[in-house]
Amino acid sequence: MRLKNKNGFTLIETMLSGFLLAFVLSGMLLLYVNFMTLGDLIRQITLASNAAQAQLESLKNMDFNNVVTDTDGFSVAGFPAGTARGAVEVVATEYADLKEVRITVSFVSKGGRIIGEDTNLDGQWQSSEDTNGNGFLDSPVEIITFVSR
Repeated sequence: MRLKNKNGFTLIETMLSGFLLAFVLSGMLLLYVNFMTLGDLIRQITLASNAAQAQLESLKNMDFNNVVTDTDGFSVAGFPAGTARGAVEVVATEYADLKEVRITVSFVSKGGRIIGEDTNLDGQWQSSEDTNGNGFLDSPVEIITFVSR
């Protein structure tokens, strides 16, 4: 009686390993695409944060009486034209020598999603844009500070 040679793989084993390899590689490709998208979003948030910080620095050099709401907003460097806009809102407090300053930046992400409540990117608050009803423009890129005399 002859012994069978058991050195090779069967067709079923080969197909199963091929399907498993394809499944793992497609999952890795999906992770790669998501990480690239997330990396781009982080880059955009960093650019927007730098623009908000620069705007805050320019406000520090202003006279207290000249610190007012910027009705035109401010442009954000590093974004294509019309895809990012910053807003400066000054809120009066109960103290005459103290103002609350809110600096927000809204922008269009790479996938076309608008990040922030300023949906028309004009740098102005409209009640239709206020999705959470707090009376301010909100964004993940937001600086809130107080300015005094």
